[in-house]
Amino acid sequence: MPVFERFGSEVPYGEPAWYRGVPTPYYEDKHVKFRAEMRAYVDEHIRPYVDEWDEAGACPIEQLRSSAHAAGVLSPWAPAELGGTPPEGGWDEFMFIIWADELARCGAGGVAILFFITYMSLPHILDFGSDFLKESIARPVIAGKAGMAITLTEPTGGSDLANIRTTATKTEDGKHYMINGVKKFITGGQCVGYFSTIVRTGKPGLKGLSMIVIPTETPGVSVTKLKASGWWAGNTTLVKFEDVQVPVENLIGMEGMGFPVMATAMNGERLIGCMGAVRAARTCLAEAISYARDRTTFGKKLSESQVIRHKFAQMARRVEAAQAIVEGLAYAMRSGAGPAEIGGPMALAKVECSSAHEFCAREASQVLGGASFLRQGKGQLVERLAREVRVNVVGGGSEEVMLDLAMRMSKI
Repeated sequence: MPVFERFGSEVPYGEPAWYRGVPTPYYEDKHVKFRAEMRAYVDEHIRPYVDEWDEAGACPIEQLRSSAHAAGVLSPWAPAELGGTPPEGGWDEFMFIIWADELARCGAGGVAILFFITYMSLPHILDFGSDFLKESIARPVIAGKAGMAITLTEPTGGSDLANIRTTATKTEDGKHYMINGVKKFITGGQCVGYFSTIVRTGKPGLKGLSMIVIPTETPGVSVTKLKASGWWAGNTTLVKFEDVQVPVENLIGMEGMGFPVMATAMNGERLIGCMGAVRAARTCLAEAISYARDRTTFGKKLSESQVIRHKFAQMARRVEAAQAIVEGLAYAMRSGAGPAEIGGPMALAKVECSSAHEFCAREASQVLGGASFLRQGKGQLVERLAREVRVNVVGGGSEEVMLDLAMRMSKI
């Protein structure tokens, strides 16, 4: 079983087990190489600037897309024939874990999500789109020359996709769709060129849904930034479509295929959510340990207090368990498990990981005390990650929706 040299932080549990030299049945030399490439890019181009960007509520994502593509880390999951940059040895689910984990390590979910939304939206075209869509839209997005976001959620529906109200009706000449409706909580809405949008083209229910690509500059599209508690740089938005006309060629797949097309990317989206939450939890733990080692209270280091050490133990067991669950699911996916087999367990994993983030954010805040209340100084990172708990817990499917999904899929 492979054992690799220690990599990254020396803080206990500050990195995944295999980074710490623990034998691993999952990772190989090719993963070590890709991990180093990801770490180098994030440490040079993202991590030093996230405090400034998040406070400003924006980041230079257009420049970041370009530099990330040049470094081979923007779309390593995309096919090379369309400009993707698969890592040496090929892409697999453990490359996916490394990619998501290392980007999340930047410490600002609102910045990391602007890289992730491309994966959440573009596979619809890659798997079901026409050659026209692949060449005219997928290729420039993969190259970092444009951005794409997924537009599913509506103000009245949340996770209830069966009741989508945004409509797309064909014009009399049959050459365009006329789209009307509203989408809410759309991440990255102000910094992308395309929306991969689920719309109603048919009767009520899931079978009446279709996926259509809408260029954001099309007349009738308006995007408004919403004031959110976290992910400030990720520009969470409200998107309105008012008599928006797009060519029928922008339909992904066939009419009525919207839900299955969308569902193909959901487990990948939840895997991203899992790793984002695990890294946030791990960062909270590492920050708390570092602070406690440095802080002296009542004549001794805070880290020497038994009650504080117990907090670290409880945080560590949740972080390590969540990571292990995700890696087990990644192995199943790499071994051929499909949506039917993996959907329920992935939903449970999403709850486990976001719960770990929520717990660790609270406990780290307790260790840091007043420092965790400030958007500056030693507690700034923990303060930001604590504000991002809610979007990790709710985004991509709330705990309640995920737990119910898992039980329905298990046919209890």
